[in-house]
Amino acid sequence: MTPKKNYNVTLEKAPSGTWKVPEPPKRQLNQWQRLWIVTACIYLLMLAGTYYLLMPTPESIERTMVFAVTEEVRRYDGLAFAGESPRKIFDSARSQGYDVWVAHTRTTYHIGPEGNSGFNTIEQNFREALSELPLKRTIGLVLCIVAWLVPMAALYAIGFAVEWIKRGTRTSVPHT
Repeated sequence: MTPKKNYNVTLEKAPSGTWKVPEPPKRQLNQWQRLWIVTACIYLLMLAGTYYLLMPTPESIERTMVFAVTEEVRRYDGLAFAGESPRKIFDSARSQGYDVWVAHTRTTYHIGPEGNSGFNTIEQNFREALSELPLKRTIGLVLCIVAWLVPMAALYAIGFAVEWIKRGTRTSVPHT
């Protein structure tokens, strides 16, 4: 003869007066888990802001190139671009096209073949910076993800361990 299994079913009375099986309790987050979520969000925002501020953009690379050209021109004519706002210089270069603007600037300030090496270096640096931008962005994004995951995983593990220790001490202390 096989023993009968004893099934305990707890019922609760609904407001309508009917009996029903209670729903399983919803999983509540512990205090340390809530703290972890808030900390993780704040840290993620900080990393995203830092990434946004530090990562070069095509416009910042263009501005660097225009600044380098103006500095190269000033080597040949110290008063070049005197009194012109950097914004106006950049807008002029952008509207004309950089190659046309550089050629026009060289003609205006009478910079001949002696300036070729400097301008060629500027153009090479500009093209390299633009071509390396996607790789830099990808590496920066991967670094941000790792810089978020590692500390947040460690913080979660520490919180979990502390909660586990607290749970163990609660059950091992005899009640009187």
